[in-house]
Amino acid sequence: MAGNDLAMRFTEDKYATKNEVARELKITSVDTFWANILAYRSNFYHYLTVRTIEKNMLLFCGCPAINSLVNNLEMKLIRVNREYGMLSPQTRGYRAIKQNFERKILNVLNEVEQLQVGDDFLDSVLRKEVVSAIPNNMLLVNYVNALNYIKTAYVNQIDEDFLANLYSKLLGTEELTEFYRSSEDHNPENRVLINRVYTSAPYNLIDSMMNNLFTFISSSALSSSLKAIVVYFYINYVKPFSKYSEEMAVLMAKAILAHEAFGDTVVDLPIEQLMTLSSEEVARIYVEVQKTADITYFVNYAAKHLSQYFDNFLDEIAKNKVNEMRQDFYKVDDEQKEVEVEEDKIEKIETVDLFESNNEDEQEIEETNDTDDAQPVLSSESETVIEQPKKKTVKVTYIQEELAVAYIPVALDEKQAVLLEQDLLERDPELKKGEAKFYARHCTKGKKYTIAQYKKSLKCAYETARTSMDHLAELLYYRKEKIKNKYVYIPVEKE
Repeated sequence: MAGNDLAMRFTEDKYATKNEVARELKITSVDTFWANILAYRSNFYHYLTVRTIEKNMLLFCGCPAINSLVNNLEMKLIRVNREYGMLSPQTRGYRAIKQNFERKILNVLNEVEQLQVGDDFLDSVLRKEVVSAIPNNMLLVNYVNALNYIKTAYVNQIDEDFLANLYSKLLGTEELTEFYRSSEDHNPENRVLINRVYTSAPYNLIDSMMNNLFTFISSSALSSSLKAIVVYFYINYVKPFSKYSEEMAVLMAKAILAHEAFGDTVVDLPIEQLMTLSSEEVARIYVEVQKTADITYFVNYAAKHLSQYFDNFLDEIAKNKVNEMRQDFYKVDDEQKEVEVEEDKIEKIETVDLFESNNEDEQEIEETNDTDDAQPVLSSESETVIEQPKKKTVKVTYIQEELAVAYIPVALDEKQAVLLEQDLLERDPELKKGEAKFYARHCTKGKKYTIAQYKKSLKCAYETARTSMDHLAELLYYRKEKIKNKYVYIPVEKE
């Protein structure tokens, strides 16, 4: 009974390592206790298709406590993505939050790569004014380009071609002269032969390990957040590139989140802050995962930090909304005062009603006008000459303009479209983010939409647009018809 209590305590209350168990129990040998702990955890093991350098399959322990942590993380990410995505890009609030997120990302890169660039240079990068700089500093510009690539290509399949394109954006080159690392790193720990701790995969194993990763990405049924954490860990573990492997790990994690469920808005979130965590603590966890093949240790560590980041993002969005509402309130108040002043001025001006009931298209409006040629009129009582104002006729012609279209087209505003998009994704798990985004804004009955419209709207490749529109037709959102030499897609009425 005591063994079961300890197993739950060191799994559910705290996902402890063997050394942590020994330290807390204050005994040197915990083999018996540790065997009970592993037996309890084995009930929740999920084996992944990615392997360690020693070719052991990585496993994830989905015990109740860890599952709850991951599920809460996923829900927070959904909320952050929804709150951020519902902001209109035309508002000051959206621009302020987006700029703040972008600045956080650049600050992380500046710190991690020790670039030591100033705020003026960071501002220039945000304004897209930097055309050339020293190669190290160009990383900031290239990283922004890599993020933009994910936004435009997140519906593409995440495979080796996607990785190569992403890496070329990060390097700032159109054509890669080198892809995976072709030599060993020079860390002294890699020279140890007994109880070796790898700081990167041997270069001759990179191809097979990365292929396993792509298989995991395409076949795993894990939640988006958990899958992204595994991808981030694994790329950092393998270190497939001669430089910027850590940056590529974050970019690929964002690509997974965007591709799986969250679309391009998630790319703006500065989860790059993971790169600033304590290097000593991260190294200790990586060693533990390598020794045990249990990636749960890293999932537990990363998920707790990401959860805090998402709370901070929600706070920033909420504060920004409050500030914008306050500014709008004072702006409306000032505008109201201006209107009242203008109304006071208008009341002092004599007005002429041009819209008296008259069915004719032309009306005659009489205006009194004191002129020199006014005719005098004699008063019968005093014989005093009184000037009679002369009536001046002004012709006002009304032109009735008519439209060739006798109806107003039906359209959703952006807020309604965002709500519909989110509802579609929650109702239909087969629907991808990009497809929902397009359909929510192109679903008017009787209209005919084309692949070219999808390509322009989502800024993606033609083949991607064609595949997405055909997928929407397969899911019965559109009916596909051929008119002359091209296909069109007509919305199908849905309840």
